[in-house]
Amino acid sequence: MSTPAGPVPAKLGKYAIRRELGRGAMGVVYEGVDPVIERSVAIKTIKPDLLNEAAADMLARFKREAQAAGRLNHPNIVSIYEYGEEDGVAFIAMEFVKGKELKSYFDEGRRFADKDVARIMGEILGALDHAHRTGVTHRDMKPANVILLEGGAVKVADFGLARIETSDLTQAGTILGTPTYMSPEQFLGTPADGRSDIFSCGVMLYQFLTGERPFTGAATTIMRKVLGEEPLAPSKLNTLLAPGWDAVVKRAMAKKPGDRYQSAAQFAADVLAVAEGRTPSVAATDPDATVLAPEATVIGKAAPHAVEAPRARKSNLPVLAAAAAVLVVVIGGGIYLWGSKRSDVAAPAAAVAVKPVPAASSPVAAPAVAAAPAEPGIVTISAVGFADPAKFNGDAAAAGGEARADAKRQLVEKALGLYVSNESLNLNYQWVHDRLLPRSGEFIKTTLSEEAPHLGMDGLVAATARASIRVREVQKSLNQMSEKERIQFIRNNGDPRISVQMLIGNADTAQPLPAARSQLAENVIKERIKSFGFRTWSVEGETRTGPDARAADFHIVGEAKLKLLSAKLAASGITVTKTALTSWTVKAIDKASGEEIYSSTKLPGNTSWPTEDAALADIGKLMGDEFSKNFFLAHFNFGTQKINFVVSGLPDAASSRALLRELRSLREVLDAQPAGDGAYQLELPEGSAADLVAEAILKPLNGKLGRSCFALGAVSGKTVGVAFGAGCVPETVRGKLESAPPAGLLSAPPARSKSVLRT
Repeated sequence: MSTPAGPVPAKLGKYAIRRELGRGAMGVVYEGVDPVIERSVAIKTIKPDLLNEAAADMLARFKREAQAAGRLNHPNIVSIYEYGEEDGVAFIAMEFVKGKELKSYFDEGRRFADKDVARIMGEILGALDHAHRTGVTHRDMKPANVILLEGGAVKVADFGLARIETSDLTQAGTILGTPTYMSPEQFLGTPADGRSDIFSCGVMLYQFLTGERPFTGAATTIMRKVLGEEPLAPSKLNTLLAPGWDAVVKRAMAKKPGDRYQSAAQFAADVLAVAEGRTPSVAATDPDATVLAPEATVIGKAAPHAVEAPRARKSNLPVLAAAAAVLVVVIGGGIYLWGSKRSDVAAPAAAVAVKPVPAASSPVAAPAVAAAPAEPGIVTISAVGFADPAKFNGDAAAAGGEARADAKRQLVEKALGLYVSNESLNLNYQWVHDRLLPRSGEFIKTTLSEEAPHLGMDGLVAATARASIRVREVQKSLNQMSEKERIQFIRNNGDPRISVQMLIGNADTAQPLPAARSQLAENVIKERIKSFGFRTWSVEGETRTGPDARAADFHIVGEAKLKLLSAKLAASGITVTKTALTSWTVKAIDKASGEEIYSSTKLPGNTSWPTEDAALADIGKLMGDEFSKNFFLAHFNFGTQKINFVVSGLPDAASSRALLRELRSLREVLDAQPAGDGAYQLELPEGSAADLVAEAILKPLNGKLGRSCFALGAVSGKTVGVAFGAGCVPETVRGKLESAPPAGLLSAPPARSKSVLRT
């Protein structure tokens, strides 16, 4: 039941009110505009007459819940900008989106192809996975809270607000929600966590697949079905469904939370698997599943969330009766989330400051914690790609596609930065951009996450990607191409360090090869290594201290067996002796991984020498000849390090989010993940963490802001502190973090910046 219209205020807080969008049981929804940055917002209010004698406690909780939801930062979640109070009215300002509810499509009987189901459900579940890992449960997932933007991208609305509305704003014991999509624990009034949202999404998936809702009827009938009846399998209603959908829906809509998917990422992975014709992981563990799979296929598997155990109860009957009575009152009074028609809220605005860009078909971003395990030659890298929509005649989809492609190119560029100095990479950037970066698909082992493109305040469409990169393959390709085309690159971190060990044994004894090293043979091999411009390292190098305390990068091991041959010349009676080589083995070992990257037992052409010293010298030369400069360069794998990057003085969450984008845009920051307010975990190349932060991070950031806003602070182990100056907090300076192009673009070589930025 809607509330009669009333006068529209001229403003609320700093926001000028443009028009009323709708009214409901809780209050009024307005379209407003932030006059400072000319951004359209949706403003939801609480009616003053709902504030009773417990107003202070209610407003405190309302504010607390809004702040919790405001910490969410995900491209598929409607952002909450601010909580405020004015003239007895509490309000929340949030992102104004232009689109159409999923509910409207369902009401129209719209059917979706499997690939579209996977994409939409994937984006919904990606949003939920982010929220759940942040500690926020939606509690009212339903098609009316899912908005499809122009081009098909998804926005999930009202995160956190469902919980707000179940607070003291309603009578004690009231259960709110939309019955068709409510989980069993919501009906029972027991604690609900993220798995309750998963149940609700299972109901939506059922509706996608069949066009029907699994639970229908009056409120008490729905409750009885949700608690005690299994709906028909989707394949019973739609015989054309791909195998596997039944098992996925069954797991998502399990009556007990412990029997459901334990994370939204697991759910999304199985949805994608079935849509792509693969076997879902659930089929391998569900004894009743109709599809059997020998192996599970899970993308970005996350650890189960900790949940509060349900309270022990003797009988559910009193609770069911009370819940049924409450639901009748709730539905009869029309007390739903905000109570207004969402189609009104989503009505096109006269001027929308930020036009979201359609998401590509990637269904869900794997959680940040699900990085691939470390393995030789593989590094997890995150990057941001950019595109100027003006260069695409305002075509948002085309700009979004270019931003995604640019993000993948940046993943490879960062991998190159591990091996090639910045100066050398910048000097040859056009060649790299034309010849190597377009081959990004060859070097991406696993895409861990890929956020939907979005338009920033700097006017650029941005897309973030995180992937496991085959950095060693990047290096090998660079070496091969640069050698063929005679492009000389200057390497990072110096040259490979190589240790040598030459062991000589006696072929006349059956005993195992004794540990007798030949300094003569080793010196000859070392001279060969030095001719490449590389340094030789002692086998005991790891015992050193100071800057050279590290072990060798490669270790050459030679093993040779010699035999003394003698013959008496008949004419002169003189006995002639020779030293003969009977067997040899030469190996090269990558010390970082322990991998044996070369091994040969093939004897050389000449196998005898007049003296043992001549034999040892020539064997050393022959073994050294087995290797070339390019062999070591092709296998040289520079290391990385994780550091904790802690910034003090950032004024708000928006600044923290803006800084995260800045970090991911910088070439030397291989990976950046949020780790709390003003804290980030960074993956950087090996070297002095403080020096890298000062030169590769703070210098470009300060250059963008036009003053020394970021200053290096205390350094303790792998934790680097940074202070954001108080003089930079005013919007005129700090606002540049969002309104100006990212530092990674501003400090990029001209060939890159010109490809993105308008001149």
